[in-house]
Amino acid sequence: MFYEGVSLPWLGVTGLLVGYVAGMFGVGGGFLLTPMLMYIFGIPAVTAVGAGICQQCGVAAGSFLKYRQLGKGEPLIGFIMIGGSLMGIDAGTRLLSYLNGLGAWRLGHGQTVPAVRVVLDGLFILLLSFTAFYVFRDVWLTRHQTVPRGDKTIPGPLTRIRIPPYMDFPRVQLEHISVPMLTYVGFLLGLASGLMGIGGGVLFTPILLYGIGLSARNAAGTGVSLLLITVIVGTIEQSLRGYVSLTFAMIILAGSSIGAQLGAMTTHRVRNRSLRLVFGCLVMVAIAMIVWDVIRLVRPVGG
Repeated sequence: MFYEGVSLPWLGVTGLLVGYVAGMFGVGGGFLLTPMLMYIFGIPAVTAVGAGICQQCGVAAGSFLKYRQLGKGEPLIGFIMIGGSLMGIDAGTRLLSYLNGLGAWRLGHGQTVPAVRVVLDGLFILLLSFTAFYVFRDVWLTRHQTVPRGDKTIPGPLTRIRIPPYMDFPRVQLEHISVPMLTYVGFLLGLASGLMGIGGGVLFTPILLYGIGLSARNAAGTGVSLLLITVIVGTIEQSLRGYVSLTFAMIILAGSSIGAQLGAMTTHRVRNRSLRLVFGCLVMVAIAMIVWDVIRLVRPVGG
């Protein structure tokens, strides 16, 4: 599966950038890569989703090894979520196939657009807006703090859910955490991964930061273990449905694997508040890219 007019060197550069972002924040980078493949390179939605999740295998592996070396995060939290995540991936991939079979829709007086692209545009805007809101809200509320948070955990609302059984995670200062709650969160992340080609990190990181209360460094280190398994299984299922272009994925992977290592090392040297602010700005860039595409699609043909 190949598309003419796609610059392979620029795909590699894109992979380097996305890998750096992924390594810095413990996410897969799909929230940037999938929209970039669709709107900048003009790659069809299902192929962009497939290539996006496939390239994250290398990013996730590199980030996982780097964070284990740095000793950040609690990988056991990610492993508990695996069961729910795998079911979510299957559900998300099936939903993507259904949307791909709906044909094309016309937006207002604009051009005819594949239904799957319209739905993905809307979902990306909702998901990324949710993420940006909580990131900037946290930065604003902590603007007067004089003592850096460091790697201290401040328990969030999800830690107060009481559905037994429970587990303690002393490595990140968490006690009496509901195991079923973590499983349900895993399902939600897997669903987003299978449908949107994201590793779930752009959703998982805010949940860990604001729902559970981990520091930015520990949230990134915790997310990569689940991300690694999620993208491997997601790549297999997407490949079986013919959504993965190995040419695109491998070129992007070559750059993103290097970028992930650099990003993980950067995280270790940057203040938590600064990490949150940069992450929020990147999410806003992705939102602007998608909103511009929607405006272009609804613009009257020939107008």
